[in-house]
Amino acid sequence: MTVHVALIFGGESPEHEVSIVSARFVAAQLREAGYDVTPVGIDVLGGWHKGEDSFVSLAERVDQDFAVDLSQRAACLTDLVNGAFDVVFPLVHGVTGEDGSIQGMCELFGIPYVGGDPLCQALCYDKLSTRMILKHLGLPQPDYVPVYRDTFVGGRYWVLDQVEASLHYPVFVKPSRTGSSIGITKAHSRNELMTALETAFQYDRRVIVEQTISGREIEVALLGDFTPLISAPGEIIPENEFYDYDEKYVKNTTLFEVPASMSVEQLQQLAEYATTAWRATNCYGMARVDFMVSESGVYLNEINTVPGFTEISMYPRLLREGGLTPPELMSRLVELAIDRGKHIRRYSSRSDWYKS
Repeated sequence: MTVHVALIFGGESPEHEVSIVSARFVAAQLREAGYDVTPVGIDVLGGWHKGEDSFVSLAERVDQDFAVDLSQRAACLTDLVNGAFDVVFPLVHGVTGEDGSIQGMCELFGIPYVGGDPLCQALCYDKLSTRMILKHLGLPQPDYVPVYRDTFVGGRYWVLDQVEASLHYPVFVKPSRTGSSIGITKAHSRNELMTALETAFQYDRRVIVEQTISGREIEVALLGDFTPLISAPGEIIPENEFYDYDEKYVKNTTLFEVPASMSVEQLQQLAEYATTAWRATNCYGMARVDFMVSESGVYLNEINTVPGFTEISMYPRLLREGGLTPPELMSRLVELAIDRGKHIRRYSSRSDWYKS
């Protein structure tokens, strides 16, 4: 019997268009792997659309004002609740997708889904929470200063003084909860820091100012359960000062070295740090872990639990380098989702509570 996958994409975040591109790629690979796929697109105002036309509907609705058809949303949710799909593949980048919202819905309805659970998604999507966990574990990471919107509004120059007392220029300024480098700025001076904070606060009320690590941008792909498969590392060599949104999705100027040339010691550190972070944040299924590697050591930067799946995205590319084709990757992700679904139902059944 063919497994029926609901591919949920789009969403209301600034990463809406990236999600559409990822979803087209994933849908094609799932079908090549033999799965029955129904695209379920969420437009920029929160309307739901089902079927192949959803790709066109979402593309047409970007930057447009329109009324949300609540009956379409209700129809999609009814299908989910009534078991029309065997597995949900959440591919909404950003808010409501990477923050655990869709995953929580799947848990509530008892539907197997690809990727981390609500706890994992919420922790890893929030950069500040990730930083705190990594610090507790003693994993090397860039020095950082958290900044909150109300504090910034109440005393901008005091905040600048606090940052400058802890870090030195250049620094990265990042909204705590965005992806695809949206809202991120590299600041080289006090004036640039002020502008960068103003930009970041447009996307979140919590912001991280992070010490720049001069070195190599290295990423690894993880796939599996408690002990994941770890890909060979890939190095990103951007044209600009850092790997920003344009270089990820608009330009074609970034160079990639896959696999990256690294020492045995560095490879061991990457694997150890990535596995430790994976387990501490309860990752499952898939994640991409990003590092900075400099002369002073290896620093864990971010954990991305809904990585990009475009033609040039590093996650599928790294695993393909290791011999796992995109259709094989999709099969593994769906199998992991179904397997976890069986365990969740067993552990939460009332009869098992009485037996324990």
